[in-house]
Amino acid sequence: MDKALEYAEHTLGVHTVHEEAVAARTLLDQSLTSLAEARDRLRDIELKVSDREMEVTIDQRSKHPDMAITRWDKHIKESFRDDDDLRALREQLYAARSDIEGYEFDVKVHETDIRIAVARMTELGGYLIYLAEVKRSKRPERPEQSEEQKQ
Repeated sequence: MDKALEYAEHTLGVHTVHEEAVAARTLLDQSLTSLAEARDRLRDIELKVSDREMEVTIDQRSKHPDMAITRWDKHIKESFRDDDDLRALREQLYAARSDIEGYEFDVKVHETDIRIAVARMTELGGYLIYLAEVKRSKRPERPEQSEEQKQ
């Protein structure tokens, strides 16, 4: 193996940096997919919470049609808090929001990993160009051949 190639591969780790960037991109894609799925799940749970609140409201209004509005506001809040189905849905809602925060953090980490790898590849590219120029400048100059010598 050429000394320069060995230096670039083993000492500088040119391909390793590229492979790390590709791996980070794959992880980013997976995290973005998981994030989208978690957001869909959150929307579904929010819709279920809204539907259940409407069911509780209808049920309580049918039981207490003549309740004063100020008393009604307090009563419906208590009814929402006491409803087991709503409590379970809210727990799912909190878990879904927590998942989303985790996936958003993962996305930021993977994006940062990619930016670091790109910066490292750019730095290595500049360094390799520098080394090539140094090597080229150390080659002995060949005298230019005249037209007569070329023939």
